[in-house]
Amino acid sequence: MMVEKQIDCALQKLVRFEKMLEQRIFERVDELEIQMYPTMERLHEIPSPEKFGPCEKGNQWGGEGAYCWVRGTYTVPQKLDGKDLYIYPHMGYYEGLLWVDGKPYGNFASKLGNHYCNLIMAKARAGQKIELAIEFYAGHYIPGSWYEKEEKPDFLYQVEGIDICVKNQEILDYALDLKALNQMAEVMNKNSFRRADIVNTLLKVHQMVPYDIDNAEPGEFEESMRQAETLMKEKLALHNSPSAPYAGLIGHSHMDTAWLWTIAETEKKCARTYSNQISLMDQYPEYTFIQSSAFHNEMLRRDYPALFADIQKKVAEGRYEPNGGVWIECDCNITSGESMVRQFLWGQRFTKKYFDYTSDTFWLPDTFGYSVSIPQIMKECGIKYFLTTKMAWNDTNDFPYETFYWKGLDGSKVFAHLNKMQGAPDPKELISYVEFNPGGYVYNGGEIKEKQVSNMRLISYGAGDGGGGPEFEMIEMSRRVADLEGVPRSSHTTVSKFMQQLEATVQDPTVYTGELYLEKHRGTLTNQHTIKRNNRKAEFALHNLEFATVV
Repeated sequence: MMVEKQIDCALQKLVRFEKMLEQRIFERVDELEIQMYPTMERLHEIPSPEKFGPCEKGNQWGGEGAYCWVRGTYTVPQKLDGKDLYIYPHMGYYEGLLWVDGKPYGNFASKLGNHYCNLIMAKARAGQKIELAIEFYAGHYIPGSWYEKEEKPDFLYQVEGIDICVKNQEILDYALDLKALNQMAEVMNKNSFRRADIVNTLLKVHQMVPYDIDNAEPGEFEESMRQAETLMKEKLALHNSPSAPYAGLIGHSHMDTAWLWTIAETEKKCARTYSNQISLMDQYPEYTFIQSSAFHNEMLRRDYPALFADIQKKVAEGRYEPNGGVWIECDCNITSGESMVRQFLWGQRFTKKYFDYTSDTFWLPDTFGYSVSIPQIMKECGIKYFLTTKMAWNDTNDFPYETFYWKGLDGSKVFAHLNKMQGAPDPKELISYVEFNPGGYVYNGGEIKEKQVSNMRLISYGAGDGGGGPEFEMIEMSRRVADLEGVPRSSHTTVSKFMQQLEATVQDPTVYTGELYLEKHRGTLTNQHTIKRNNRKAEFALHNLEFATVV
């Protein structure tokens, strides 16, 4: 029998092999002929055709804050009849927005997310013409930020072409099956019989794998893949017991409205990210997504009406959840109570008017602490549930609860839950965020601490701030781990449904009274006197404006 060090070496080789497989998921079958239009202007629709000029491989585009539009018409050849077609640009970019037949339908992200190849047409028909355009953004410099690891770049990129691709589902399944078992072997208890069985299977796969795929004998890679898949799927077919813990899954993309970019660029990030959710919902019927700030939808309603109409349809289907309660994810420390009331008033009015939806949740993952007055304001505004991730960021004392009742200054109580945000619904994160996190595999808190209170946790996954939200591979992985022995049970849900289920099953939760004080980001609010003063002056002015309108 191999010793543990030998086993670890073999498993690490399989992890590297998993990365090699990911590079083979999409197969190039054609190339899109394109024209290009570089500009510094922020546009909200495809430019007119006369603005586009020739585009050849080797052309350069970019500059800080620059955009580059490309367009082309793809006629589906007979050989691709009935295939799902994808577009894979090799242009260099920071972020990008895909347009299909005149509508936003996907995003590209190279830094925060990994969205590189997007669906353009499912079951394409021979002779069908697909009108394609992409707006690429070169990026901008953010001095002093963790975003920037090097000296200021020139933001110049080179055109290398745009491929039309098909997805090799067999290789995708192979890569994700291998990833699931690799992660289980990594994070499960080393004394577990289930882990030992998985390790034995992976060692057999290790002996089958031709690690030098390009130089393998003809058919060797495919034959070994099918043999390995037979072994792995046998282990992935084992189900949980009814008492296994549960993770509710929902896609999310936390969007800071004004952080390291302008509000105008935030609108672009919203269009890119939220159009991608429409595409993912078309591909995966079980997929759900939460968007929390009504203001972001207002920007799309104003400047991207076709995308906004698609969002309205998905809301009506119950899959796109506009459930945050407020106009924008707001500060709760220097703002006045009346200002917070207006947040709920305007947020609820918008979602009711445009989506016929009334929020029951205050979704606020990234504010630096939470005032004791919030439960009272929530209750008076008809909001029942409070969700945040931030209290797990404490740098001094661990916040001890995940699911509890939060009691405010006047005695009002709301049901609260510390969900997890970003990341992925894979074995490593589901085990670490729900069951146990012995190796510190995840940051900002780990597993559920009060296991007697509840065995449920909400996982809102996907890259934020322009990263495009969930990647398609994440949804594919969620299908594998939905009921997999050794991993918490999981399924896609909505925040509202999850919180209702959680409150109905919770056992003797703690009642926490007072401010939710965040032990992090200290000094952020006290050292910005000008911002605090101007905020208060603006609140006085808005009060006077409201008064004047009713006199």
